Amino acid sequence: MIYRLATESDVSMLSEMRWEHEYEEEGKFNISKEDFIKECNLFLVDGLKSGSWEYWIAEENNKVISNVYINRIRKVPKPQKLFAEIGYVTNVHTKAEFRNEGIGTELLKKVKQWAINNKIELLFVWPSQRSVAFYERQGFSSSNEIMELEM
Repeated sequence: MIYRLATESDVSMLSEMRWEHEYEEEGKFNISKEDFIKECNLFLVDGLKSGSWEYWIAEENNKVISNVYINRIRKVPKPQKLFAEIGYVTNVHTKAEFRNEGIGTELLKKVKQWAINNKIELLFVWPSQRSVAFYERQGFSSSNEIMELEM
């Protein structure tokens, strides 16, 4: 198993994984798979080029089997700290046939070390109900003061 940051050459596989993930969760859509893949490819490439997104993958036999996306969010400068970032963790997904083998845990371990190495102050996630226990096992907690306003 190889764990690494994705490159532009991985984008098409990541878009396919995103479609699979959403299809597994939701089922049918009002948009074609082809239109989705095209738009997702553009989004992912833009994220890589701008440096605002990092995509971590686990691959086996040159196929992406698990992924974690991190949106790097720069905080407003303060006099005591001119540059700081936090990371929004999203689109955490492992293909069904590879689940419960520790792949997601290992991938998130790599993400956490990357965050430390890149001085990311905080990682946050809005987990689905069924994934809360997974994130708790990885050290995430809901003991902070984040509030949200759904629009």
